[in-house]
Amino acid sequence: MISVNDFKKLCDVIYRRSGISLDIKRYTPLKPKIEKLMQEFGYNDFRSFFHDYRFDKNKDLKQELLNLITINETYFYRENYQFEALVNDVLYKIAKNRNKGDIIRILCAPSSTGEEPYSVVLSLIDEGNFINEWDVEVVGIDIDSNVIEKAKKGIYSKRSIQYIPKHLLEQFFIKKGETYEIADMLKNVVDFKVMNVMDKFAMKKLGKFDVIFSRNMLIYFDDESRRKVALTFYEMLKPKGVVFLGHAESMSRIVSVYKTATSGKVIYYVKD
Repeated sequence: MISVNDFKKLCDVIYRRSGISLDIKRYTPLKPKIEKLMQEFGYNDFRSFFHDYRFDKNKDLKQELLNLITINETYFYRENYQFEALVNDVLYKIAKNRNKGDIIRILCAPSSTGEEPYSVVLSLIDEGNFINEWDVEVVGIDIDSNVIEKAKKGIYSKRSIQYIPKHLLEQFFIKKGETYEIADMLKNVVDFKVMNVMDKFAMKKLGKFDVIFSRNMLIYFDDESRRKVALTFYEMLKPKGVVFLGHAESMSRIVSVYKTATSGKVIYYVKD
């Protein structure tokens, strides 16, 4: 039902809405998935499907298509050296520029199924000292509503939890058959929301943050979209706030407004 030209037209609209740039190489794996989605929503031809998606005739269709194209492969303590730098060094540097009583706010964008924001919370608990002195709020956002629901439920596979320190796994997870459910007290710590990072006005409504984790998301955007998101993050940061990117990403190649800083071998980016 979907030709290569149809796919290109669809990709153009997806890009304008989400900033996600889909390569033509994804046509073959995505074609059957999109056609299945069309059937589930009762479309027999691409033209009517595309019309309704383009003109926002069906909000559920819009969200399900975004869910289908996004990649959400993650696990707890991924690139753990960044969490270690955060809780042992970076947060203490940030706190020097804050007043007692301020809430330290951390944003994970994207949050996927929740492993990253929960890893932040677990790292803070394990370090112990910082959360005894400061109130910390963690927010996780993702464009995919399915992964946000999974994050709120907090149920994970053995593969996902394999790098969690044993004492934290035993204390904060309940084993249920082949899965592990995170404790309710931790579920209540993270505020998960469905959000499109390209929607600047919705993003700014989240408020100001001290730390933004945005790892391995910008690689799916083109240069212009990366620049827009990087500048949105900059506006959302408090003075001396920081951004962590994935190991293959570099803010200095995107915009020049951030100052590059290091904690040991960990590179991060500061709003000066």
